[in-house]
Amino acid sequence: MGFQAKPLVSVAVPLYNNERFIAETIESVLAQTMPDFELLVYDDHSTDRSLEIARSYSDPRIRIVTSDRNLGPEGNWNRAVSQVGGTYVKLLCADDLLFPECLEKQVEIFSGASSAGVSLVSCHRTIIDSDGKTLIKKVNFIDGGRKEPAELVRKMVRMGTNIIGEPVCGLYPAALLGKTRGYSARIPYTVDLDFWLQLLLLGDLWLIDEPLCAFRISNASWSSRIGEMRHEQFLAFMLEVSEMESFRVNELDLFIGRFNSAVQSMTSLMGFKLFAGSPDEERMAASR
Repeated sequence: MGFQAKPLVSVAVPLYNNERFIAETIESVLAQTMPDFELLVYDDHSTDRSLEIARSYSDPRIRIVTSDRNLGPEGNWNRAVSQVGGTYVKLLCADDLLFPECLEKQVEIFSGASSAGVSLVSCHRTIIDSDGKTLIKKVNFIDGGRKEPAELVRKMVRMGTNIIGEPVCGLYPAALLGKTRGYSARIPYTVDLDFWLQLLLLGDLWLIDEPLCAFRISNASWSSRIGEMRHEQFLAFMLEVSEMESFRVNELDLFIGRFNSAVQSMTSLMGFKLFAGSPDEERMAASR
């Protein structure tokens, strides 16, 4: 099977101590119905068997990049998208999964005649636990189709939560990377949303109204480690967004968002404790 020198999609996987999940994540990419991709795995100086497992795959589309020191999530996420060769990019955390038609259906949107001016294609996601068990089959905050950024962002602020999706949900043109600041963890909970908003300053969102990927909740995931700070950090993110004139967020949006963010934070924290392990286990995971 031959592939073009320039792949259509670059799937970038930032990897750190995910020996339990990395094989399943890699295999979910290799099982794509759209085979024209490169899979870039950036190991952030793992101390477990993650790198060994990643290196055990011989598929020519896979490239493994190592580091002689730990860069942390922000540094490794940016490194992971710094050398992509594809026309489109997907950042895939090393415990999340793509369903077989994910790349095919997202690329199809960008290939359509009506996609001019679209800077981000996202999809709904399934929530799974550490064992791959489905907790929520479809997270559905908004309907599918093309979304104008200002109204979308105002709705997100009012709802007090991420309605676009985690990194696994998104696909975007590589050509836009140079027009962004990259991933920033100054507000750790909203590192993905901060990047999505940078893309939404450059074009519209297109949401595919079906789950094409799985976001995993586990006590080893970054999201569970910062779960208790969720409300405080989302409020800080809301205030930053309100200062961006393009999105036209107003005081009523912020008022409603503060209340809903508190509710969403409480619900998320309960979910992490129920599905991802006890608070003691979460603190131990965060300390590693």
